[in-house]
Amino acid sequence: MSGLSDLKPDAQDLALDEVADFFRQKPGLQHLVAKSLRKAFDEVIDGPRTGRFRIEQLEKTEKTYIGTKVEIVIRSELELERGRVLDNLICGHEVDTKFSLKGAWMIPREAVGQLCLVIKASDNSGIFSVGLIRAEQAVLTTGANQDGKKSLSAAGKQRIHWLIARANMQANVLLALTDENRNRILSPSSGMQRVRELFLAVNDRFIPREVVAQVAQQKDPMRRARQMKAKLLEEGLVVLCATYEADRVRAAELGFPEFDGDDWLVTSGKLR
Repeated sequence: MSGLSDLKPDAQDLALDEVADFFRQKPGLQHLVAKSLRKAFDEVIDGPRTGRFRIEQLEKTEKTYIGTKVEIVIRSELELERGRVLDNLICGHEVDTKFSLKGAWMIPREAVGQLCLVIKASDNSGIFSVGLIRAEQAVLTTGANQDGKKSLSAAGKQRIHWLIARANMQANVLLALTDENRNRILSPSSGMQRVRELFLAVNDRFIPREVVAQVAQQKDPMRRARQMKAKLLEEGLVVLCATYEADRVRAAELGFPEFDGDDWLVTSGKLR
């Protein structure tokens, strides 16, 4: 579900309206934000190097960097101009990007009174929301933390203009699996065997290249995937890689026309 909130500030905020219109007119906004969040989360989790698959496995200092990474990736993916004072300059207006896993956005001194793009996302629930608010004193708590940052008050959160509300994130493949399947994938000492278990467990849905690398834990993970492609074909499973045009054509024939990028797909070879 997406759309702007019906709640309006007491006085019309023309700058907020202009920025909201900018986002409304952005082609594929929801897809771009979902892609950005998946990329930001995955880069901080750093699965291919660490073997981790969820945010709870991060060190405390790493968790604090998620917001910065989201801000950087969002600006890049949405092609936003960097602000002179805050994170972004949109339609000539300074806009700060604030991210929270739980909706507890912290507003720094320099953003008080300014427009903020507030983003909430949970990898565990697979849900994200994006909104706009002017972080004036009236919507902030009276107390502040040691850095002088204040948070949005409960009443203030009611003033957020939601651009995207409770939309689905791009899936975290390993996190979405049952504990049994995930353990079966990650337990083998051999990278080849781990890739095999991944392909056996995840069928008829796209497997991002990064997940293959995360599971293989080797310098050339795609080589292991290509080797397994031939082995599983002998067992009646079709393994396709979107890098190859022939595989994209075959995927479309099997009912997966959206197969693209560097994704992998394992299927029985029968039409959906």
